[in-house]
Amino acid sequence: MASTPDNGTTLILGSDGFLGRNFVRYFKERGWAYHPVGRSAGDLSDSEVALRVFKAAPKVERILHLVTRQRTGQVQYGIQGELIAINARIHLNVLEAWRLHQPQAKLISTGSSCAFPESDKPIVEGEFQSGPMHQSVRGYGLAKQLLAVGSETYASQYGLRYLHLFLATVYGPGDHKAPERTHFMTGMIDRAVKEMRDGAAAFTVWGEPDTVRDLLYVDDQIAAILAADGAFENAMLNCSSNAPVTIDQSARAVVEALGWKAAITYPPGTFKGASYKTLDASQFLSTTGWQPKVGLVEGVRRVLSSDYGIA
Repeated sequence: MASTPDNGTTLILGSDGFLGRNFVRYFKERGWAYHPVGRSAGDLSDSEVALRVFKAAPKVERILHLVTRQRTGQVQYGIQGELIAINARIHLNVLEAWRLHQPQAKLISTGSSCAFPESDKPIVEGEFQSGPMHQSVRGYGLAKQLLAVGSETYASQYGLRYLHLFLATVYGPGDHKAPERTHFMTGMIDRAVKEMRDGAAAFTVWGEPDTVRDLLYVDDQIAAILAADGAFENAMLNCSSNAPVTIDQSARAVVEALGWKAAITYPPGTFKGASYKTLDASQFLSTTGWQPKVGLVEGVRRVLSSDYGIA
């Protein structure tokens, strides 16, 4: 098993992205050793940059690989080739640099449910690569599959340690708000604040009310990742809460947190993606005993306070 984060340095790749920034904050608050690698270090899709970054870093206990090129919503359909090309290069470069310059470290990489085939029931780990992915995420999802299988095969051939974690949709303060980058919860909060401030009587929500997703506040997802690190090795693992939410539940949490007496409307024709997508994290939960601490309304309130100055 891997040691706890206070017993070894962690290399955080993507330290200036949303999840990476929050990992840096989380580690700093606890006095844990970390070595951040952000955009200023160069483009990890360039193999020379990746090799240089890994060689220059101190010897670490674990590597958190959080770097990805991602777009959301309808934009994904038009850039499938770009997403697979860039992400495949990033992931292959990280794997090779890990092998050559940080082989003592455990590589912890992050994936998502989009790497699984569509399903009308909670997805278990054994369904990985068992069928086609949703059309909107084929390029991105295939690159995530490459990372997962690449981690497994590198570990097997070269005697390395890895953990690939399929995460929930994560939200929290400081998340991306540009329409082509935001995930559903952050986009929903941002749109609600703007419409409320404009004096609208209704809250416009994209998609369909019964669409199902996994959702975790960022600190809860970080704690879950670290719990998985302490209990699992050389595995692909669902890392979520087994508490999926509908889009309508999420929308109602937003208006409750805002104290906004607004009707909720679902205009036809907006992007909705797969109608049902949730991970079965029973293996992770039963082994670690981890449970989330931040409820949905409380999580939204934290975002409103931090990003919009709304108490």
